[in-house]
Amino acid sequence: MQDFQTRWLAPLALAMALFSIAGNAAAADKYRAELVLFERLGATDNIAEQMQTRRPETPRDITRNLWTVSPGGQVMSDLNLVSRNNLYLSSAANRLESSGRYRVLMATGWVQSFPPDYNGEPMRISLGDVIDSAGDREVEGYIDIDRVRYLHVTAKLNQWRKASQPEATSDAMDSRETAPAAQDMGNNPYMPGGGDASGPQGLNGDAHPDRELVTWLHQTRRMRSEEIHYLDSPTLGLLVYFQPLDDQGASQ
Repeated sequence: MQDFQTRWLAPLALAMALFSIAGNAAAADKYRAELVLFERLGATDNIAEQMQTRRPETPRDITRNLWTVSPGGQVMSDLNLVSRNNLYLSSAANRLESSGRYRVLMATGWVQSFPPDYNGEPMRISLGDVIDSAGDREVEGYIDIDRVRYLHVTAKLNQWRKASQPEATSDAMDSRETAPAAQDMGNNPYMPGGGDASGPQGLNGDAHPDRELVTWLHQTRRMRSEEIHYLDSPTLGLLVYFQPLDDQGASQ
C-alpha cells in the first residue's frame, strides 16, 4: 500500500510544485509601472540656442495614448491610470515640487503584464501649454517599454517653446515683402525648407514654424524592478519605477 501511495503521490506532488512555480512566474510578469516627468524651472533660458543645429526625429505613427492633454485641458489615456496619491513615487513628486526648483508635469502609473520577450508599443505623451497654431504642446513624444531579460524603457520626448520673434525693422519689412520664403525660413532648421535638407534618414525639419526646439530627452535604459531609475536632459527629468505584483496586488 505504501509503495502504491509513493508511486502515485510523488508525481502529483511534483505536478503541484510545478504548477505553483508557473503561477509565481506568471504573477511576476505583472507590474505597476510608474512615471514622474518633471521640468527644471528656469533651465530653458539659455538652452534653445544650443539646440539650433539639432533636429528632432519625425514622429512615429502612434495609436496608443499614455498621457495626452485635450484642447479643453482634460487628460486622455488608453490605460487605466493609477492616481498620483497611490503611487510609490508620490513622495518623490511631492519633494520635487516642494523644493521650488521643479515643476511636475506628469505623475502616474498603471498595471500591466510584461512577459519575457515582450515587444512594447510606443505610447504618446503630449502635455504642457499649447504653443503653436497647430495645437502642439510644450512636451511631446512617446514612451516605449520592452522586456528581454530585463525591462527596458525608451523615452523620446521633445520640449518646445514659442518661436522667438525678431524685432522688425524697415529694411527687414521691405525684404520680407520681396522674398518672404528666403527671409522667414531660409536660416531656421526647424522651419520647412530651412537648414540642410540632407541628413540621417528619419530626421527632418519641424513642420510648424511658430515653435522652436528647447531640448529633448532621448534615452533607452535597462530597468530593475523595485529600484527608482532617473533619465534626464538639460531641462526635463523622468523617474521610472516598476513594482512587481502578485495576483492580489494586480487586482487592486
